[in-house]
Amino acid sequence: MDPFVRSLLSSTPLTSEQELALARRARDGDARARHDLITSGLRSVALRARLLGIRDDDLADAVQSGAVGLIRAVDRFDPERGVRLATYAWHWVGAEMVGRHRPEVPLDDVDPAVDDEPRDDSSALDELLHSLPPDELELLRLRFGVGCPGAIRLSRQSVGERLGLTISQVRTVEAKAMRQLRRGLANVVHRAPHQ
Repeated sequence: MDPFVRSLLSSTPLTSEQELALARRARDGDARARHDLITSGLRSVALRARLLGIRDDDLADAVQSGAVGLIRAVDRFDPERGVRLATYAWHWVGAEMVGRHRPEVPLDDVDPAVDDEPRDDSSALDELLHSLPPDELELLRLRFGVGCPGAIRLSRQSVGERLGLTISQVRTVEAKAMRQLRRGLANVVHRAPHQ
């Protein structure tokens, strides 16, 4: 493993009190506090790269890309929201890494799926969708056009305005519904006959 990344992973994270004090000072224009927040946040950047499965020579590059997301997050971070910086920055960091370091699978290593009989899995998907609470289903319909072919997909802000929710609440409900759908789809896949 790259020595720089190893040093980041072994660094001691800030306590929530230290982070709060630095974030408040950084928000007020203290460049040194901003620098300290970014430096301490690099540990979570390295952790995110490892969790994404990025290894070897790509690891240092991924941490560098993730640092760009971390800097963006630090500049937008509101310490009064009661959320730790690593939690807030997680999306920003991952988006930078995945956008630049998506692992490529050689086509030679992929076995083409052989399907003798076409299956219609739409009934399983409909069943999963209707197992969601009505508010979650409505949010997914507005957000992604789920179950409504040709529907216009709305931003989280637009969905929030229609449903009387904040963007954060939309994100939370969306994530909960997507987790439930993933679990349900995993069960459907495990029940499917092996080819």
